[in-house]
This record gives sequence, structure tokens and C-alpha cells, in this order.
Amino acid sequence: MIVGGAAGTVSGVTRCNLPIFGEADLEDLRGKLIHLGVAEWKAARSPDAIRTTLGSCVGIVLYSAKKKIGGISHVLLADPPPGRIVQRGKYARTAIDMLVADLQKLGVEPTDVSARIFGGASMFDSMNSSFFNNIGQSNVQATRETLEAKKIPIVEEDVGGNAGRTITLYLDDGRVLLRANGQERYLYRV
Repeated sequence: MIVGGAAGTVSGVTRCNLPIFGEADLEDLRGKLIHLGVAEWKAARSPDAIRTTLGSCVGIVLYSAKKKIGGISHVLLADPPPGRIVQRGKYARTAIDMLVADLQKLGVEPTDVSARIFGGASMFDSMNSSFFNNIGQSNVQATRETLEAKKIPIVEEDVGGNAGRTITLYLDDGRVLLRANGQERYLYRV
């Protein structure tokens, strides 16, 4: 079962019969590879995997090692504007709420998860704008504050810098494949 969205979509689900991006480990993936776009969140269970690519956006990984259920939220901005929020997945503070709610639908309580955060790069250095140069930083700060308020511990971060990242969460054991600067490494801390 996969839950999440922007507006509850189930787009981006791919069966993995062949390796993608030359990753030999995906040949053995027994579940689905779920691709996540900007302002989307998805929660799923083992044996699936969830992948997203980040720049100044932040990828928030929540995972329950006990239940082998987790999800990712791909947030574009820190805070929603005042008034009615149309795209909850777009903002760190509201997207985390949506991901937590979807994890609860799968039987995982917020006290059962740990968090890892990725991205928040400064992708707009060439532009002479403090707004664009601080988007990544603001996203990371809002993510940290929101997770702290929900008492969800952050066990790992790979944030900042000026390079994009691709992350893949494997729900069978919670490892994250992090690809950045032409290198890849597995992160096993859950």
C-alpha cells in the first residue's frame, strides 16, 4: 500500500524489472520503486523503495525500523503563506504533518519514527538575491523546528553545500542511498 500525494496522487510508481541509473542493487528490489516529485510525499512499506532528487528543496525521510514502514516528503519552501494552503506538500511545516498522517494510516505512530534530512543546497549562488540564496537554509531550519516540535529525532543530516542530491529510501531495512557530487554511499543509521 502506498499513501501520500500532492492531492493524494499515486503517480510515479514504477515496477523495477531492470536496473535504473546503473544501480545493480535495484535488480534485487522485490517491491516498487516510487518516484517522488517536488511538493509530494509518499509513505509505503517494505519491500518498496522511494526516490527523489533534491536541490534547494529538502527531503525529509521518516522511518520505523520496527514496522519497516516509512516515507519521504520533498518540500520546496519553509512556510506557507497566510490563508488557505492549497499545496500542503510544498511547505516543510505542512508536508511533515501530511507525511506523519499517512504513516499513521499505515499503523506507525510518530513516536515510532526517526528522521533524516537531505538537501537544502544553495543552488542559486549566481543570482544576486538573498531570498534565492537562503531558500535551502530556510527549508532546513523549518524542517528541524517542525520535527523538534513533533518530538521526532533527527538521526542524520546531509544538508547545505551547493550540489544537488538524489536519495533512495529502501523500506526493507531503512538504508538510504545518497548520490551527490558524482559519488554514492549508503547511510544505514535509522
